[in-house]
Amino acid sequence: MKDIAAKFIFIVFDILIITLSLYFSYIIREEFETLQKNTIPLEQYFQFYPLFVVPVLLFTYEGIYTYRYDFWHESRLVLKGIIFSAILIFAYLAMTKAIVEYSRLVIGLTFVIMALLIPLFKNISKKVLHKLGLWKKKAKIYGNDIFLTEEIYGNPYLGYVKPKPGEEPSTVFVNSKTSDLPTLKKIISSQIKTSHEVIFIPLMDDYDLTHSHIYDLSNTRTNLIVFQNRLKSRSRVLFKNVSDFTLSLGIFPILIPVMLWIAYTIKRDNPNEKILFKQKRLGKKGKPFSCYKFQTMHENGDKMLETYLKEHPDEIDYYQTYHKYRNDPRITKVGHFLRRTSLDELPQIFNVFRGDMSFIGPRPYMLNEEKKIGEEIETILSVKPGITGLWQVSGRSDVDFYSRVELDVWYIRNWNLWMDLVILIKTIKTVLFKDGAS
Repeated sequence: MKDIAAKFIFIVFDILIITLSLYFSYIIREEFETLQKNTIPLEQYFQFYPLFVVPVLLFTYEGIYTYRYDFWHESRLVLKGIIFSAILIFAYLAMTKAIVEYSRLVIGLTFVIMALLIPLFKNISKKVLHKLGLWKKKAKIYGNDIFLTEEIYGNPYLGYVKPKPGEEPSTVFVNSKTSDLPTLKKIISSQIKTSHEVIFIPLMDDYDLTHSHIYDLSNTRTNLIVFQNRLKSRSRVLFKNVSDFTLSLGIFPILIPVMLWIAYTIKRDNPNEKILFKQKRLGKKGKPFSCYKFQTMHENGDKMLETYLKEHPDEIDYYQTYHKYRNDPRITKVGHFLRRTSLDELPQIFNVFRGDMSFIGPRPYMLNEEKKIGEEIETILSVKPGITGLWQVSGRSDVDFYSRVELDVWYIRNWNLWMDLVILIKTIKTVLFKDGAS
């Protein structure tokens, strides 16, 4: 009953957010004095029921009220539902010639505001209902995966909790990575008889199956999964290049005053130091390029480091794993701040303009790291490196070198525009609230 009550609350919340979005868009339309005066009363919009019904129906079709997606997956489905709702609503208004009865600006702004508010309020409402006990579902996990277990039980957006002794779980997660095939078949066969749903976690996690096409060969009862390297597509590569350049061009005017302030601060604190630091990095197809950063180290830092490592030999082992030092003596006072906030990487926007880098992509590896990358070197070098990427938002400095390579390979194989948007948002959040990277 609690699960049904929670889903009902989510539907009511979505209708309220649509109402609120419509009200805000109407108020915004009223502020445009240069436009023709809006003579259509607000009540007439509230009586336009397709605006409320169509999005909710599409959300239902996407399983938003049925399945427990994580925030980013659900937000993508919400955005998809809103876009299709807008298309259907405007098509309906055009075909019925009712478009003259409403302001297109008001209707359009309503969908834009919905796209912003609905994911935000879903995040808030699910966390609140989880605390109240309405958004909790008993789940059992077969398979020992600490990271996965922490995410399933520790994410209030999903709402899964451990059942108490003697309680039967409604949902069972079966992790195929920790069991052989006969054991997996036995677990699934027994659990599917008693559990409301069984969620199977596949052995291979190198590919994002949510973007794969799955179909069946009915005569053999076999499912076929189509894998694609999405950045092998020329059209997708062209689209990514255009989006990278457009994003860089749009954000560059905002960065100019920040970069000038950083340059002034570097010169003020260290008058004899250079403002920019450049280092050769591996580019697309292995072509070296000069990667720009703000200067964060003393220019005579090699001697300082040599002395420091003699006194702290444990730092040598740390560097072998993470390719950075915990307390690098070469870093200047302002350099610590720039690295902690990742502001030292801002000059790489010039690399994007030059075509050496993407705004989002794999890490720009150093030349001496080429051999250490191993067999994935061809995949890594098949695309341009990025200013930010998946590894920066997946633990930052806590991610070891080989894990970084795995994350970069996963990004390349499963790229999509939504992933880039998520990485961008997470990067901003990481820069503002967490420690930076090297």
